Formats: sequence, C-alpha cells, structure tokens
Amino acid sequence: MLDAVSTGLHPSAVITQLAEKYGVTERALWSDWQRREKWVPLLLDLEKYAGFTEMIGQKLKGVQKAAWSIYLKASNDSARVGALRTILEALEIHRDIVQTRDVIERLEKIEEIAQKQKMHRSSGSTLH
Repeated sequence: MLDAVSTGLHPSAVITQLAEKYGVTERALWSDWQRREKWVPLLLDLEKYAGFTEMIGQKLKGVQKAAWSIYLKASNDSARVGALRTILEALEIHRDIVQTRDVIERLEKIEEIAQKQKMHRSSGSTLH
C-alpha cells in the first residue's frame, strides 16, 4: 500500500485494487491506512526494509520531477492543477514518513530516560 501510494497513486485507487487482490474490504484497508503512523515505523525498522525509506524517497523525487515537467509543459490549467496536486501529495507522504519516524524516535528516547530515572530512584532508595 505504502509503496503504491509513494509512486503517486491516490490511496483510493490503491485500496480498491488491494481489496480485490487480497479479498479484504476497502473499509479494513482504509482503517489500516488511517493508522499508518503506527505501522510505517515498524515496517521501516525491519531489516528486510532497511533501504525502503531511501527507495521511497527516490520514488517521491521521481514523481515530483515528472509532475513538475507536466506542470511546465501543460497546455491547460486542469493539467497544471493535477500536477501540483501530485507534487503536494508526494510532499505529504514524505512528511508523514519523516514525522512518523521522528515521533517514534522521540518516544523511545523519552521511555529510555524515564526508565533510567526509575532505575536511579529505585537504586537511590535502597541505599538509605
């Protein structure tokens, strides 16, 4: 799902195809898509997908480059608007990936600090 959306396809088109392909409801896939801030970091942290973030970044750059080319060469406003929407969606996907990873990393640091403080307090109380 993430890979297909990162190529510039709209989530609704991707979800329709995936629902047919895997025999699941579109509603279930929309629900998963809405919760992507939970599963994207898990996916990106898997060793199997170590290069996935970089690959997605490259795809997003390619989509943006193609959209800018369409925008500059388009002979009508509708094509220009469509190209700009594609560019904005690509930027949103990139932002979501970056923010999601950043939030998870911050939470992990906070949990680590809290754990250290908890251990420090418990070791301090046993000394008295």
